[in-house]
Amino acid sequence: MLIDQEHAGIVRTKTHPRQLGIPLSRWGRNLIACCPFHAPEETSLFFYDALGYWRYRCLQCGSEGDLIEFVMRSRFNGMDEPQARAEATEFLGAQEAEQQQDSFKDEHPWIKEIGGEKSKVLESFVRYCHWAACRSPSSAEYLSSRGWSIGQAQLYGIGYYSGDPEPFVSYCMLSGIERHQISFYLDNLEAYHEPRITIPARNSKGLIHSVYGRLMEDEGKGHPYISYASGPGDIPFNIQPENDKPIIVEGFFDALTADLAGIPGVVSTMYQELSLSHLYKLKACGADSVTLILRREANRREQEYRIQRYLKMAEELNLRFKSIVLPKDETIDQVLRKNGADQLITLIDQTEEDTVHTHRRSMLLQDIKENFDTAMACPPDVSVGYSLNTFPKLTKEIDGIQSGCFYVSSNPFGLKTTLLSSLALDLLQSNPKLKIIYIALETPRRQIFDRLVAMMIGESVLTVRKQNESDQINQKILEATRELMGYVRNNRLEIWEDQPAFNNTELLDILKGEQKDHPDLIVIIDGIDHLKISDRPDLSDIHERRSSVMLDLYKALDIPLFLGGELIDSENGLVGPRAYLRDSDAIYWLESKGGNLFLSVNSKRLGTNNLYRGTLSIDPESNRMQET
Repeated sequence: MLIDQEHAGIVRTKTHPRQLGIPLSRWGRNLIACCPFHAPEETSLFFYDALGYWRYRCLQCGSEGDLIEFVMRSRFNGMDEPQARAEATEFLGAQEAEQQQDSFKDEHPWIKEIGGEKSKVLESFVRYCHWAACRSPSSAEYLSSRGWSIGQAQLYGIGYYSGDPEPFVSYCMLSGIERHQISFYLDNLEAYHEPRITIPARNSKGLIHSVYGRLMEDEGKGHPYISYASGPGDIPFNIQPENDKPIIVEGFFDALTADLAGIPGVVSTMYQELSLSHLYKLKACGADSVTLILRREANRREQEYRIQRYLKMAEELNLRFKSIVLPKDETIDQVLRKNGADQLITLIDQTEEDTVHTHRRSMLLQDIKENFDTAMACPPDVSVGYSLNTFPKLTKEIDGIQSGCFYVSSNPFGLKTTLLSSLALDLLQSNPKLKIIYIALETPRRQIFDRLVAMMIGESVLTVRKQNESDQINQKILEATRELMGYVRNNRLEIWEDQPAFNNTELLDILKGEQKDHPDLIVIIDGIDHLKISDRPDLSDIHERRSSVMLDLYKALDIPLFLGGELIDSENGLVGPRAYLRDSDAIYWLESKGGNLFLSVNSKRLGTNNLYRGTLSIDPESNRMQET
């Protein structure tokens, strides 16, 4: 039930649970006590200030209301409602509160904006959104999927906004709030029309400075949060005064689940990059040390460098610093619901304070354990890497296509493009979650389309470039074209051509963004000899420069990376740019001899020089390759 406007001023400005004369304990940012409204009494009664005034709610029996209603039920339960309300109002000193409310009319405009008019608008929006959440099946379903009940959500002012501002405007009219005030203080309200879960954000004094909206969709689809009210974006969510050891997490559910579990001082960056400004504000609230808990990212190397930057920022402010990276696919929200608060607190207590040395050591220990856990989770008969259905022996010998930098060449030279196309098509058809980016630096993109369609139907490239007399072949071309378009529509295949501005720096930036959206990524660069190199001027040899930047690309992404280029087979073995032969994890060499095709995979880095040698067949029409 939302509080009626007649008593809003009383309970918001004056009353506090301490006036009730009952034992209270701090629980996160809320207060907790024994519930007197059900037997046996349990410590399940929360007092919270999430909606702009103090309310109570029992998470066991469901009793709820404002503090006047609490006094009515607990002290004056035998009276009729009007008399009980009058006695409760007098008990809480309502007359003095009303006088205090009247004094706000002559406030300075700046005070009104910070704690008066702006707070009134934002608090009304929070109350309206909570009311809407209680009546919205989709928000209740979403909250339930995250392990939250409507009652728990109310403790923190979590609500629901449909994206339509008109019902809220009508609600505000009943409270004396004008439309222009809504537009001024909720200036982004009409910019976003998707239904969202709403979360009020308060500063260290407890005043709402913004209301966030979160999409009710799977994570990983862009930034999930927006702000309905413009304002400072560097105030940690759930920040509280007099907190000497704050715990910094990423998501708001992480912070609120920790608070609900009774862990004090857990704040969230709302998936923003941790900044010096965040740390300044925590220090101003009394922090002398901070603990940062992060989710495990796919690019562990980049994450480690970022944590080192955070450590330096903390040292600048003389803050002690701890960092914890959770195991893969785990969140604070999940850890707390699975293992409870005590285990997380123990983990934080047992984690060493970071210095440059201890940070490297702790990250190394986590990596070693995760590496072992990953290895032991893979059964002996399952490939570690991506499988190839038309290359089963190769898949078995190299244990699937795994992360690495692989150089591909052939004799005659043109066969390497045919091999790369065959591998790309096999990987797409054999691995439903995989995405391939094929960078064609030697061939027009249209020829790659034709080659892939021809390989799908077993016809020549010339056949697929025009309509045929056979309707059956035309139908096959149509179906294969639809399949190819399906890979593109489902974001599983991209084919890039060379462009005037296309270089390795641009390539790295684009691929980093691609990997965030699609962790199962393979990149094929067909024609590495033509890639433009815009950095590493310290290396005079162009092959050294290309090989160095490709190694940087591979280390940054940690994915399978195939580079197609030219090598020569001589009496002394494969001869070519030494940089590629030295830096590649493996060399894929395809050779035509006596009408047969032989593929060998050699690597000195993986324990043996000869990983695989097999005979391939090539379709005389489509040129698709496979093992014999």
